[in-house]
Amino acid sequence: MLRSIEARRILVWPATYHEFNVHTADAIAVAIAFFLPLSTSAVAVLVVLWLLALLPSLSIREVRQQLATWPGALPVALVLLAVAGMLWADVGWSERLAGIRPLLKLLVIPFLFIQFQRSDRGLWVVYGFMAGCTLLLTMSFVGFLFSVSLIHGKPPGIVVKDYISQSGFFVVCVFLLLEMAEEDFRARRGVRVVVEVLLVTAFLINIGYVAVSRTALIVVPVLLLLFGLRRNWKIAIIACAAWALLFAIAWTSSPYLKHRLHSAASITAGDPALPAVSNRQRLAYWDASVDLIRQAPLLGHGTGTIRSMFRHYTADGPESDVNRAANPHNQAFAIALQTGLIGVIVLYAMWISHALMFRGPGMAAWSGLVVLAQNVTGSLFNSHISDFTQGWTYVICIGVAGGMVRRHAQKRGPASTVSPSAW
Repeated sequence: MLRSIEARRILVWPATYHEFNVHTADAIAVAIAFFLPLSTSAVAVLVVLWLLALLPSLSIREVRQQLATWPGALPVALVLLAVAGMLWADVGWSERLAGIRPLLKLLVIPFLFIQFQRSDRGLWVVYGFMAGCTLLLTMSFVGFLFSVSLIHGKPPGIVVKDYISQSGFFVVCVFLLLEMAEEDFRARRGVRVVVEVLLVTAFLINIGYVAVSRTALIVVPVLLLLFGLRRNWKIAIIACAAWALLFAIAWTSSPYLKHRLHSAASITAGDPALPAVSNRQRLAYWDASVDLIRQAPLLGHGTGTIRSMFRHYTADGPESDVNRAANPHNQAFAIALQTGLIGVIVLYAMWISHALMFRGPGMAAWSGLVVLAQNVTGSLFNSHISDFTQGWTYVICIGVAGGMVRRHAQKRGPASTVSPSAW
């Protein structure tokens, strides 16, 4: 009798331990999403804890299944290509390792697919992210309205990171809230609709009057067009018209927004009165990148070589802006410089495979599509996947949304679960 009881305990323990790990990993994922807009160090620590909780709950079969799909395999393929690129890099191993480090986060995407394909807590992560952004919004308004710096060295209205990250997070929240507001309006949840519309208004006011990046201003019409096209072309036209009206109002009433856009236009105007230094630098980085890519178009110069190549670049003369740079400010150029055309093909194939996951309706698909569109558009002007904040935002949001989409497909039946595995 005692032996049978003991045997039952032994059989029950692994299941209980597995369930504990799953719940813990879900809770930590929510915490990571909450701290994404607030703290780099907290995200780094939480990611390690999340991996320690999740990895024991994974099976080899689940990992193989994810790596047999394009969305799961291509991020890993991009990392493996970068690892191979270390072999032909003509720099020290410390620089090669520094070059591979920003891409390692992509290895997490298949694990997130697994976690949220079997977990029903994906929306908790979305809510955690929005809660963190709402806290950041509140602190931003406090600092701006009272003209105080809440953190030493930051201007009023910019709280913990920079205006590029802050406005990017707020743009994502605007479009997530629009989707939520539409769903709640159809479900006749009036109070929630009012709260969501007020939050959308607050985020837009902050973007227009407190802090905004020029990249965010380009991302907004792209997302508006996608928001409308997911419904029909008439709504797409109405959405773009509404944005044009709001933009005109902000343009006439916000000197800050007018200055930001005038500064962006000075890329070609060459107005010396405008602070267009960053624009001219970016053009110099792009010209140098194209020149260097031509020298090794197929496989690139090797992982970790960007800083060295820019430092020794002489086409613009000694002591140019390029000589002091370590980032081409374009994700495709950053990949091509190191792993050539093959790397760029893998990068865009990854983006396309992830986009195909989010073709359907619903909050899960829309949240993934919003972050994907923002990352692809922003990567035209910055190396967003290689950056810590934007890169981890892409990894977490794409991984969670992809897992949610696959979970919903499984619930709809066998006929709908065939296509996700083939993506």
